[in-house]
Amino acid sequence: MTCALTASVAGLDVLLIEKTEYYGGTTALSGGVIWVPDNALMVDGVGDSAEAAQRYLTHNVGNRVAPARLRAFVVQAPKMLELLRQNGFLAVATFDGFPDYRPEDPGAAASGRSVEPKVFAGRHLGPALARLRARSNLAPGGIVGTMTELRHLAAIRSNPIELLKAWKVLPRNLWNRLTRARHLAGGAGLIARLRYSMLKRNIPLWLNAALDQLVVENGTVTGARVIRDGGVELVGARRGVVVTAGGFEHNQQMRDQFLDETGSTNYSSGAPGNTGDGIRAGTAAGAAVDLMDDAWWAPSFLPPNQKPQIVIFERGKPGNIIVNGLGNRFANEADPYNDLVRQMQEQQRSGKPTIPAFLIFDNNYRQRYPLAGMLPGITARQHLESGFIVRADSIVSLAEKLELDAAALANTVERFNRMAVAGKDSDFHRGESAFDRFAGDPAVAPNPCLAPLIQAPFYAMRLYPGDLGTKGGLLTNENAQVIRDDGSVIRGLYAAGNSSASVMGNFYPGAGGTIGPAMTFGYIAALHADGQLDDVS
Repeated sequence: MTCALTASVAGLDVLLIEKTEYYGGTTALSGGVIWVPDNALMVDGVGDSAEAAQRYLTHNVGNRVAPARLRAFVVQAPKMLELLRQNGFLAVATFDGFPDYRPEDPGAAASGRSVEPKVFAGRHLGPALARLRARSNLAPGGIVGTMTELRHLAAIRSNPIELLKAWKVLPRNLWNRLTRARHLAGGAGLIARLRYSMLKRNIPLWLNAALDQLVVENGTVTGARVIRDGGVELVGARRGVVVTAGGFEHNQQMRDQFLDETGSTNYSSGAPGNTGDGIRAGTAAGAAVDLMDDAWWAPSFLPPNQKPQIVIFERGKPGNIIVNGLGNRFANEADPYNDLVRQMQEQQRSGKPTIPAFLIFDNNYRQRYPLAGMLPGITARQHLESGFIVRADSIVSLAEKLELDAAALANTVERFNRMAVAGKDSDFHRGESAFDRFAGDPAVAPNPCLAPLIQAPFYAMRLYPGDLGTKGGLLTNENAQVIRDDGSVIRGLYAAGNSSASVMGNFYPGAGGTIGPAMTFGYIAALHADGQLDDVS
């Protein structure tokens, strides 16, 4: 959509096609955060630069990505955001206080690079609202709020003053219930506002239109063969075709072929239409691929008869631990979600059963913090009856119900409790990073991420190696042009988002590290197709 809007502003004729009956893809199911270094919202003493961002990315990405691509992203990302804002296509705010995922690394930012969409009134979409992909249950109790608002709400049991920072949530949600106004937040709000902007500019969107193959003439992509409502349509493209069809997370055959992991399509939070169609069409046209063995990993709960639920901030709250099948901790529970799943996979490959892992917490934690769509203190009966949540009166009894070594789990909890009281996790350093502390509870001292598990009953939930989508795809250059194995450009073919090999390599820089590059390279593709960019770096 960013690509389509940018191309429209440039005066190009645009057609957007969507494989499924719903638009929005994985973005609509997400929190909608956008990682944009050096953006115009970074005020009040929070400065940044393209050089700092490139230093941070280079430090972590290394040689997995061409420096010119990294440079193109950090230079063009803030320009992309400003084009959308200045034309009224998008309204965003800083994700309050959110640091980069590795805030202690060179070039990292303590806050400001992650921005989030403001709440959007879905009624403005009219009939188009019915085809917006339904968002996942990111907020407990069906509450509609920004990520910043939800963070404040999650802390009200510890500090009731936090409610004042999120006061708009209550009247908004009351109004939604009384009038069905359909306010939208997060990824759904982001997509809804972009779709509204497309409608105002009369940009057509075809639903139920699947890419079958690219049309190639004399080495140049000149259009696409599309299966629409059961028929075949040939769409010509004078300036280019931009593949933004997502990854292959819901194609088990491709997962088995490329991903070195024990995951499953059942663990993925990606949109169900993401089956690698764009990647396969691109390779058939001669494109190179890269990073096909990686994904945007996220530990996930699997509620019965529901979509997977990723586990983000819950892990950083004090009063929980995560253990493997041996009853032992194996990582800093508050680590960025991508890193935690990598450690789960490493444990599993080393012969230590870790899929599933187990989130263990006590009643004090359950009473204070939201979890898995549940408000604090409210544990759904069906979750207990189904075994999705396991409850016991002691750690030993909990271990027995989970079929874990009771002595090992008891020893793990006892050791953790001693460290929690002292405020120092000498095993995995939980709570030492600024990122950890952002997810913690500032009302808990001496370490906002640590509290002993002492209050019965005790609970457990199984964690699986989920993902937000795959990382590998068509290899592109700094202009978002798809290239061959020899580095030559396939004229007329562009790619962005998870259909392209990530500009982040094997790294996850911060919240919005998927959406930010997707939007930026969509923007770059449109400008390059219009002839405005020869070298974006």
